[in-house]
Amino acid sequence: MDGELRVSSIQTAEFAGPVGSAIGGHRFSEDAVVRSAQVNRSLYTPHYGLIELRCRALDDPRSMVALWMIGVGDTPEHSGEIFVAEIFGRDVGPSGARVGMGIHPFGDPAMVDDFMQVDLAIDVREPHTYSATWHPDGVAWYVNDRLVRVVDGSPDYPLQLMLSLYEFPTDNGEERSQAEYPKVFEVDWVRGYRPRSIR
Repeated sequence: MDGELRVSSIQTAEFAGPVGSAIGGHRFSEDAVVRSAQVNRSLYTPHYGLIELRCRALDDPRSMVALWMIGVGDTPEHSGEIFVAEIFGRDVGPSGARVGMGIHPFGDPAMVDDFMQVDLAIDVREPHTYSATWHPDGVAWYVNDRLVRVVDGSPDYPLQLMLSLYEFPTDNGEERSQAEYPKVFEVDWVRGYRPRSIR
């Protein structure tokens, strides 16, 4: 729970330490602790490869949609993140949008933060494919099979996938209107491909 933030999310693994501990995946805040016992599991945790998402984003200014890859957090170092695509509704227009792409270390000392929002001249409310090719030397991002960004460095351990729709609270604390629902994040697919070989 993070205040009035609401999240609908699908993830491909889960790891949490004992109740009350600070051990666990996606520890975005130093204050985060395990509040309920969890069954740890890994359903799909690739180590390098190609991950792609085909979706329609929202233009709701209080929403954000994203596909991330992040370490399961079984150790503090296994927490690095790859943003495949992160799209805030406030950054969406009919002729273009800003799409977040990059890497973030969290607790991984071997990684350097390298994230940016890329200006794309597409209507992200229509179907588009966002993909990231992850290898030991770095990550490359593509939109509709066109290369748009490359960074050096990447996590060197398995990552889980997190596909999420976020809804942020109102600025003035007003009650949410039922007329705003349902919030719909349309996803055609999420696909993962293993590399043929790793050098």
